[in-house]
Amino acid sequence: MSLNAEIEKVAYELFLRDGSQHGKDREHWLEAEKIVRARHAAAEKKAEAPKKVDPPQPKKAATPKVPPAKGKLTISKSAPAKKGLK
Repeated sequence: MSLNAEIEKVAYELFLRDGSQHGKDREHWLEAEKIVRARHAAAEKKAEAPKKVDPPQPKKAATPKVPPAKGKLTISKSAPAKKGLK
């Protein structure tokens, strides 16, 4: 739809809203012009605005996977280590 056609449509809607009073055509046209230009400006601003992009998240360091221990493991600091097996 052309800009003029859009303004004409809005001006007509304003004419109807005011109870179809004749003699206010210039007033309706100027008001419609403001409305349509504001719509177009908002649409252009929205199209030009950069999209929000989340910053990249740092990668977490991989934790080594250790299998669970089977049974209990006890280490005694006071007991001497055995040398050789018999």
